[in-house]
Amino acid sequence: MSTLEKAEEIKEWIIDIRRDFHMHPEPSYEEFRTSNAIADKLQELGIEVKRVGKTGVLGTIVGKEPGKVIALRADIDALSVEEKTGLSFSSKNPGFMHACGHDTHAAMLLGAAKILSSMKDELKGTVKFIFQPAEEANGGAKSMVDGGVLENPKVDMVVGMHIFSMLDKGYIVAQEGSFMASVDQWKLNINGKSCHGSSPWEGHDAIVCAAAVINGLQTIVSRVNDARNPIVINVGTMNAGERFNVVPGKAALTGANRTFSKYSREMMPKWMEKVIKSTCEAYDCTYDFEYTWGCNITENSKEVTDFVKKSVSKIVGENKVIGADKIMGSEDFGEYSSKVPGMIMILGGGNKEKGICYSQHSNHFMIDEDSLPTGAASYAQVVVDFLQ
Repeated sequence: MSTLEKAEEIKEWIIDIRRDFHMHPEPSYEEFRTSNAIADKLQELGIEVKRVGKTGVLGTIVGKEPGKVIALRADIDALSVEEKTGLSFSSKNPGFMHACGHDTHAAMLLGAAKILSSMKDELKGTVKFIFQPAEEANGGAKSMVDGGVLENPKVDMVVGMHIFSMLDKGYIVAQEGSFMASVDQWKLNINGKSCHGSSPWEGHDAIVCAAAVINGLQTIVSRVNDARNPIVINVGTMNAGERFNVVPGKAALTGANRTFSKYSREMMPKWMEKVIKSTCEAYDCTYDFEYTWGCNITENSKEVTDFVKKSVSKIVGENKVIGADKIMGSEDFGEYSSKVPGMIMILGGGNKEKGICYSQHSNHFMIDEDSLPTGAASYAQVVVDFLQ
């Protein structure tokens, strides 16, 4: 029996798990119910379980004899989004929703674990199932790597999967190279001098300074960075002012930067501070600038990508394994693939005829559950082929 046939046999089992996770979404590092349920399912399948950090789970299958080691990864956290799908299994946790498909990721990986546990005596080598918290917080992957999931035994290859409702069901994207951008966060406090709005010359206007900084930062994108290596500098929030007739003495900005270039990533905080410093001096303001490194660039190994393409073609057919443009969004899977050869594929979960076409993080985000056996089988097929 093929892995796809095995996955179709347990389709309802996978869907039931997915719906349970969907009804009980939990935020980053608070996935206690979710991780307990995952651990229980793995133990029911006879799979060795290890808890990693607060809410991470690692399952391990050791085959009939020693061999290579492969890791499969799924993220498990939800988003602070109020669900508006109207699904019968909508979120029961007000203000939180699985709006990025992590419920399906966890369910499909459990499906793969069920398939592979039934084949344990046929496997030569080791399979690790990484259920990772806090992908949305940009730190969960690092916590799992720091917790040793890639060691003892050392992982030879790691594969991830992300479902997209904007990609039709039945398709898989497997694209080599820099596939998803890095993301780093920053905070900027501009300190001026407050005064009455009728006499602005007596103060130092933090809002005017902030506006000049915002405009200046975009010249980094258009005039400083090499345009052949795109970057994004996004100012996400600006808070300033207390009254309509007062010149504000403080402004607080936050934002995030993205790129596919290691050089541009390293340079962006330096470029930014140069603009911030000179602008604040021009407006007689001071500043505090805090920069936090987040997700690595997600690089898909050519060797691993070529291997995965051949493997998942057995599930969906060669004509449905496709390439795609780079994604400026970010994924902390790069934390794994920067340590060992790896790649993350995109699984189609959309279906326009069913109205399943909303983007990730939308409060109307849905997935065609008919795609779930494809995901579970693809995971399992990669393992079977790799360990052979």
